[in-house]
Amino acid sequence: MESFIWAKLFANTSLIYNTYLLNLTTTQGKYYAQVYSGIRDVNGKTEFQYFPNSKHKIMFGGNYTYHTFTSTGKSDKLPANSQVSNINANQIPPRYSNEMAIYINDEYTITKRIALSAGIRTPAFITKNASYYTWEPRATLKVSVDSSSSIKAAYTVMNQFLHIVPSSSASLPFDLWIPSSNITKPERSEQYALGYFRNFKQNKYETSVEVYYKTMQNQVAFKEGTQLLEQKNLDSSLVFGKGWSYGAEFFLKKNTGKFTGWVAYTLSWTYQQFKDLNFGEIFPFKYDRRHVLSVVGTYELSKRWTLSADFVLSSGSAYTLPTGRVNVINGGTLYDGVYYVYDKRNNYRLNLYHRLDIGATYRKHKTLFKGKVPVVTEWVFSIYNVYSHRNPYFVYLTVDPVTQEPKAKQVSLLPIIPSITYNFKF
Repeated sequence: MESFIWAKLFANTSLIYNTYLLNLTTTQGKYYAQVYSGIRDVNGKTEFQYFPNSKHKIMFGGNYTYHTFTSTGKSDKLPANSQVSNINANQIPPRYSNEMAIYINDEYTITKRIALSAGIRTPAFITKNASYYTWEPRATLKVSVDSSSSIKAAYTVMNQFLHIVPSSSASLPFDLWIPSSNITKPERSEQYALGYFRNFKQNKYETSVEVYYKTMQNQVAFKEGTQLLEQKNLDSSLVFGKGWSYGAEFFLKKNTGKFTGWVAYTLSWTYQQFKDLNFGEIFPFKYDRRHVLSVVGTYELSKRWTLSADFVLSSGSAYTLPTGRVNVINGGTLYDGVYYVYDKRNNYRLNLYHRLDIGATYRKHKTLFKGKVPVVTEWVFSIYNVYSHRNPYFVYLTVDPVTQEPKAKQVSLLPIIPSITYNFKF
């Protein structure tokens, strides 16, 4: 009996170490700003899969992550020699936290037409001055209409203990990562989704349309007028609010033949509301994208050569521009002695983002050690941003030295970039 149970139990264990670092310095006229945001994670996780019978697939496990955060920023006038000293990471007080979770999920085939996937995850987050314990139920119900179509409904609860705090102006394109604390509570979201899925011509084509609605609590943002003057205790510079998102996703995929690929389009809205921001009024979130289109295609030219291309297009992200200005002698913020007046948050959008990438892959199969070890080698030739479109990265404000009129200038990154990659698998 014991050997029979173990024959139905499978385990997968991973150990992961990763780091993230943003070290950014920008200068505008006589002023500069610096941002330093670093994360180091050590993560271990184990997942078990148990198949008690043909109707159940039970997954359970746990994970643990040890976080180290170093985040700060500063802004000031340029020194007389115009040399800005780098932020010394060793002088930033690190913040440590422990994140862990256990979970269980059962994929239950109720009948030939009805299947239910339901489970719960119980995460915990422990830091110096605060501890959070919560729960995350989730469920997906699938009803097969016939052999080629189905309807799916899903409900998901998620908690996020790490917060990304976006910049509040057009001039500084930074995002700071900070952990939850006794001041900054974990973000929590609930999402509802309903979709219709249908395949055509013996699964040659796969299509779907899905609508969703998502609520978000404990959203974070910088206070009005916050400047990075050696901000080391960032929690004191934050305000908290709520957000919500809704939209529809459309998907079409070709699975077979020499030419395969897919087209995906998303129409969505994402808003936030803070009591202490924007006069308490609703405004679009920085990462709100009204339209997002992705087109991907792959063509098998021969047994060894494969051609590929992908095109992406999306609405520009929201950002804040002033509606007035006040000239100040020997003063001002980052804008050359000019104080700007803001009436609404995220009242403008960057220009449309679009890009085409193409590639060609040469693949060869061979064996090593007298045919005992199969090896696949690949040469990948690719071009990123084929027509070198200057997609917007951020916008900054300046003043024309002759007319003294304000101007908004766009900064773009990553023009056309060719590359060659060699891969081998064994």
